[in-house]
Amino acid sequence: MTPSAKITLYLSARDKIIALPSGDGRRWAETALDLSGFTQNHDQIHTLALDDQAQARRALTHLHQAARDCQVTVATHPRPYLGDIAEAIVAALPGHWMADVEPLREQQDRYYLRDYLWETGTLHGLLETNSLGFAAILRDGGGTELLLAERPSDGSYIVGALTPSPDYVRVTAPAPRSVMASDARLAARFIQTRLLPEYERAVHLSRLDEAEEDLRWAQEHEPGTYDTVDLEAALYRFRAHAIAFIATLRETTPLSAEQAVFLDRMEDGLNLDDLDDPDPEALADAGALWLVDGEELIEMARAATPAAPSAPAKPKALTTSALPPPTVAAAPGARR
Repeated sequence: MTPSAKITLYLSARDKIIALPSGDGRRWAETALDLSGFTQNHDQIHTLALDDQAQARRALTHLHQAARDCQVTVATHPRPYLGDIAEAIVAALPGHWMADVEPLREQQDRYYLRDYLWETGTLHGLLETNSLGFAAILRDGGGTELLLAERPSDGSYIVGALTPSPDYVRVTAPAPRSVMASDARLAARFIQTRLLPEYERAVHLSRLDEAEEDLRWAQEHEPGTYDTVDLEAALYRFRAHAIAFIATLRETTPLSAEQAVFLDRMEDGLNLDDLDDPDPEALADAGALWLVDGEELIEMARAATPAAPSAPAKPKALTTSALPPPTVAAAPGARR
């Protein structure tokens, strides 16, 4: 008996159809797509351009014939392609965000993303229990990564934070809460006003915890009683956090002349312009400054901790006519 396989078709606003093969017999589905003229990109996502409608109709006809021969089910998805939603969201966010679409063909694909979620809430449960076609990772290029998924039950879009790399910071603060919206425009607004402020606060608090722990450990040991490699690693982490602390203080805090001079001295003394490759003498000077004045920098940074965003008001009931229009609309008469 041929293993079960399915092809789900998504209509993209970019004049193409996205096809997602899935199931135990996915190779049969991929064969049907290849025989029908769908092209496959580097992410193994199959697409069919719609700029030539006659050719597209022939390809879809061939697909249904090939799918029948390969005993593959073909279905259309009723909602916009998630990649279009992701692109609309990143375009509305400040800065230079990028979106990468992640096809979720198998359960292990969902579990892989689930394990990197910071919050174990709604989005975590969605990846745990639901069969999803796609997810998208939204990246700002500076280490912030968010995960976007669509809830099958009502088509809502959920965005949550992925845990920062341990090389970036060891997270200890409460996770930022995921946000949910009915369309891309609202999702972008909630990300900007709620999710990102909570994310930045959580990262800042985690940096403070790690910096304090490393400094306390170094101060409690007599010279020569700790492993040099461990000491250098702790100093490197502190210097990396100091870059963020000093930037936050300069951007958000009215500084006295004395404080401004102190930050300049810490920046120069910790050799923050050459974080990855300082010379041994500069590293020794940075270590001495860390032990003497590191606590003062941490105290200044803690005083500059961003305030927690206020909890959103409970939404009022909306009629269908009051809902905002979707950011990406389906083509007339089309099912996705």
